[in-house]
Amino acid sequence: MLRFEIKKIFSKPKNKIAVVLLFIVLIITSILTINRVEYVDENGKHSVGISASHHLREAKNEWAGYLTEEILRKVIDENTAINNSKEALSDDIVEQDKAYAKKQGIAGIIDVINSAFSGYRDYDYYAVNNVSKDEVGTIYERRISTLKNWLDSGEEKFTTEEKNFLIQQYENLKTPFYYEYADGWSALLQNISTFILILALVIGFFVSGIFSDEFQTKSDSIFFSTKLGRNKGVLSKIVAGFSIVSVFYILFILLYTCIVLFVLGVDGANCPIQLDLWRSVYNVTFLQAYLLIVLGGYVGTLFASLLAMLVSAITHSTTTAIIVPFIVLCAFPFLSRIITLPQLCSFFPDQLLEIYLNIKESGLINLGGKITTIATFIIPLYAIICLMIQPILYNTYKKAEIK
Repeated sequence: MLRFEIKKIFSKPKNKIAVVLLFIVLIITSILTINRVEYVDENGKHSVGISASHHLREAKNEWAGYLTEEILRKVIDENTAINNSKEALSDDIVEQDKAYAKKQGIAGIIDVINSAFSGYRDYDYYAVNNVSKDEVGTIYERRISTLKNWLDSGEEKFTTEEKNFLIQQYENLKTPFYYEYADGWSALLQNISTFILILALVIGFFVSGIFSDEFQTKSDSIFFSTKLGRNKGVLSKIVAGFSIVSVFYILFILLYTCIVLFVLGVDGANCPIQLDLWRSVYNVTFLQAYLLIVLGGYVGTLFASLLAMLVSAITHSTTTAIIVPFIVLCAFPFLSRIITLPQLCSFFPDQLLEIYLNIKESGLINLGGKITTIATFIIPLYAIICLMIQPILYNTYKKAEIK
């Protein structure tokens, strides 16, 4: 029966078209992600994609290693030397690009220094030009002190518990940072949320008719009058829906990830996310951040799909069920902009597909005085809700009345 339910879903022309469109989206999104990596050669010419990633990897990995005070001092010397070169001092854009080309190997380190010597909510692109060799070794201490000064400024209101949590997370971060080419992971993480959203909507479209098809085709009387219709038949539909969600999500996420990292490289997986997201309180690597984002996306996709199936079982309408994932994953973000209750909005299911943004902005949740990050709370919360929906779905459809 399980095989029959899955076959029935993909025998529909509209679902076959949706699969084709999903592959098209995969290709387009992969190309856009790959083209985020840019390289400037010694002649000032720009390139993106495969060749850019190859040259940028070579340039950055010449500086691969831990960002100790000694390395940071060398970066200051290198940056000063390049700034004083005739190319950098020229008014010609092409000549300036030639100067920038020499900085690409240390660009990520310069970004860290700029972040350390900027305000908490600011970024001074030229801060590194005013940092001395004696000061540059304090970047890790400055990261903590800048946070403390910002918390004490009162620009945003935090409870004492929240302040202590933020400071503790900053202090627990392992230093010095390990630096190497990680642009492939950076590009992947920046675009993956958009791809997950599209994938979730398409998967919701696939499963929205599982529980309403019999009523749409007027075969409900046959289905429920069979010996196994109200038990094994209903269970097969639930398993079919779960299988489609899981298989399609894992398959397309793996395809997207493999395409991007095959082209851009897997280097930098174990570098701290703070190389890219300096203010993050998540003490994770690029790989760990990726796994957290993918897990959140899976739970969000499963939740939206189960709701669509539940609505399908209650209303016997495929059209109504199709709208549910859109409301849950697209309308809620709009709603969060007009509701002035940020604590409530943090629990909205759309946040499961915005884990990258949560890692970047370091959103917190206060649970009776216990402080935690949004992602570490809502992922297990909605996983439990998904488990609770399934028996409700089973009993709802099992007791459906034949008209």
